[in-house]
Amino acid sequence: MYHRPTRHPGPAVSHPSHAAIPAEFRAARELPRAPASGKLDRCQPTEAPDPTTRNRPQRIVMGTPVTTTSGTAELTAIADGMRSWVLRANKHPGGASSMVEAITALYFSGATTLANPNDRGDRLIYSKGHAAAPWYFALWALGAWPGTTWQDLAGFGQLGHSLPRMPRRGAAPQIPMSTGALGQGLSFGAGTALADRRLQTNRRTFVVLGDGECTEGQVWEAAMTAPRLGLRNLVAVLDANGSGSVIELPCDDWAARWRGFGWSTREVDGHDIKAITSALHDIRHATGPTALILRTVKGKGLLAPAEGSNSLSAEAAAEHIPNWDTVALIDAAVAAVDIRYPAAASRRGAEAVPAGTAPPEPRLQLPQSPSGHPVGAAPVAKKTLAADLAAALACLPMLWMAPDAIRNCGLLDRMTATGSWHWDIPESDVLQCAIAEQDAASLAAGAAAAGLWPVLVSMEGFYWRMLDQIRQSIAFPQLPVLLIGTSGGLGDPLGPMVQSDGCLTALTAVPGLDILEAGDINTATVLALEALSSGRPCYLRLPHEAVPVRDTVADLAARSTGDGVWQLRPAAEPDVVIATAGALREAALDAAELLHTADGTRVRVLEIISPTRAARLTTARRAELFPSTARHASIHNAPASVLGSLLPDGALAIGADGYGLAGFPQSALYAAVGLTAQAVAERIRAGASA
Repeated sequence: MYHRPTRHPGPAVSHPSHAAIPAEFRAARELPRAPASGKLDRCQPTEAPDPTTRNRPQRIVMGTPVTTTSGTAELTAIADGMRSWVLRANKHPGGASSMVEAITALYFSGATTLANPNDRGDRLIYSKGHAAAPWYFALWALGAWPGTTWQDLAGFGQLGHSLPRMPRRGAAPQIPMSTGALGQGLSFGAGTALADRRLQTNRRTFVVLGDGECTEGQVWEAAMTAPRLGLRNLVAVLDANGSGSVIELPCDDWAARWRGFGWSTREVDGHDIKAITSALHDIRHATGPTALILRTVKGKGLLAPAEGSNSLSAEAAAEHIPNWDTVALIDAAVAAVDIRYPAAASRRGAEAVPAGTAPPEPRLQLPQSPSGHPVGAAPVAKKTLAADLAAALACLPMLWMAPDAIRNCGLLDRMTATGSWHWDIPESDVLQCAIAEQDAASLAAGAAAAGLWPVLVSMEGFYWRMLDQIRQSIAFPQLPVLLIGTSGGLGDPLGPMVQSDGCLTALTAVPGLDILEAGDINTATVLALEALSSGRPCYLRLPHEAVPVRDTVADLAARSTGDGVWQLRPAAEPDVVIATAGALREAALDAAELLHTADGTRVRVLEIISPTRAARLTTARRAELFPSTARHASIHNAPASVLGSLLPDGALAIGADGYGLAGFPQSALYAAVGLTAQAVAERIRAGASA
C-alpha cells in the first residue's frame, strides 16, 4: 500500500515531447506548479526560485547556456527513453526515476565531459547506488557494455548477470567506485578531486547523493573537508525527492545547510533539463565545492498513487507502471544519443567483452629503498616509519594521511616544510586530515582510484570506526591503499579509549585485505615497501613500544614473504614451536631461551609477518613449520585467536583478550596479563607436564 501525501493543486507545466509518446506518458510528465500560497508539498519542483525567499542559493558566475530548441528536444527524447527503461527494469524506481533528467543533462547536454569514452573525462560517483538504473542506461547508450541490448541490460542484478544491482568498480571503465553503502561517496569523490588536482588534470568529480543518504554522518564529514581543501572541482548533486526511506525529509533547508558548511549552491527543478544544464554550465566557474540541489519527485512517471509516494521502495507494483511504448521511446532516445555522439552506436554494437575483473597488477619496482636503521637500534616504528618512507619515495605520487595526530607518526616536520595539501599547494604529499576517520578512509580510496598512492596512518583502535569504509571502498574493489595501524596491542597511556582489543581480528576477517605486522622499524620498512609495490590493499600493524632492530633492511628484503612466516629461531626437530608477531617477538625469543636453558627443550620460534598469508599455507608447508611431533603455542598482544587459529588443534594460544586492558607502565601491564617471557615459559612447561 503506497502512502501518498496530499498534494496542492496547481496548473500543469507542459514539457517538450516527441510524437511517439502516448498521451498517458505526457500526463505522467506534467509537473505541478506551486500554488498561490507559495508553498509546495514536500519536494515538488517549482519554477525558477524566487530571489526574495530566504532559501535562495548563493549566486555563481553565470555561463552561457548552449542548449538549442532542437537540442532540448533531443535531451527530452533521451530522458523519455531513459525513464521508460528505468520503470521497465523496476529496480528502486522511486529514487531512480527522480534522477532521470539530471543524468540526461550530466551526460548528454555537453555541460560536462562525462560522456568522454576515455579516461580523461569528468568522473561521476553514484553514491546512492541502489537507484543507479538511469546511470546504467546512460552508460549503456554510450557503449559501455558492447554487445548488450537494452532488454539484456534491464536484467541487471540478477544472478549471473554481468552488471550488479548496485554499482561495482570496474563493471564499466566509467564506474570508479563500488557504492551502495550509503554515505561514503562524497568522501571518495573528494579523494578523486584531490588526486586530479594533484596530478594536474582538468577533470571534475560529480557525486550523486540522495537526500535520505544525507542523514549519514559521513556525508557531513566530507562536507567539512571539501571546502577546507578548496576542492573547486567537486560537485555534489543532491536528489532532493523528500524521502529518506519512509521518513519524509523537508527540502527547504538543504541549500542553507550546504552553504553553512562552506559550499556554493544552486537549486533547480530537478525535472527541468534546461535548468539543470544551465546550472551545470554556471558551476564551471565555482571557486570552491558546489552543491547542485535538485527538487524532484520520487517515482516520477509512475501512475497514481505511486508517483511521489514516500513508501515506494525496491520495486513498484505492476498496476502502477504506465503502459508506454517502451520500444519506441528507447529507439528515439538512442537515436538522439547517436546524433550527439556518433561513435556510441559502433561501441554498442561491438563484440561483447567477457565479464570479470582483472586482478590488480603489481606496480613498478620502487625507485629507492631507505637504508634503514642499524642493528641494535630501537626507534619507535610508529613515530619513524612514515617519515622515513616519505623521504625515500618523494618522487612518487604519494599521499600521506593521518586523521588523528599527525605529530605522532613522524610526518609533522614534513608537513611543516611543504604545507598540508590544499588546492593552492597541490604539490604537497602530506594531508592533515580532520578527526574524521571514516571520511579519511573513503578519501584515501578515491585518491587511489584516481592514481595517487595513499598511506593512511592512525591508531589501531580507531580503525574500528573505519571497518565498513575499508571493506566497501578499499578491500572489495582492491584499491591500493596502505593502512598503517599504530599502538597495536597494549601499552598506550590513553588506555581503553585507544585500545585495539579485537580490532585486528575484525580487520583479518575483511576479504581482500592483506594483513602485515612488524615489530622493529626495519621490518616495518620492508613490509611497507612490499605493500606499496604490490598494488593491493594492505594493513600494516605497528606496536606502541620500541622494538630493537635485529637485521638490516637489505637482509630482510632478501627473505621470502610469500607464506607470511619467518623463522627467528631455527630448530630441526623441535620439541616446541612458538608463533609470535610484532612487539612480542622479543618475549617469545626470551621464553624459548628460558625453556632451553632449564631442560634442553628444543624450541623453534616463528614470526608471523602476515596472518592472512599464513592462513593460506599449503598442508605440506604447514606440517613442515608445525610438525605433529612438537607442542605448539602462540604469544601475541592481540586476541589469542589471531595467531591461535593458525596452529594445530590442541595448541596453547596466549593473547590479550577482553576489553579494558589498560595501565602504565607497559611492563607492569604485560606482567598483569601474562604476556612476559617468564609467564609464557611457565605456561608451556605446565602444558607439557599436564
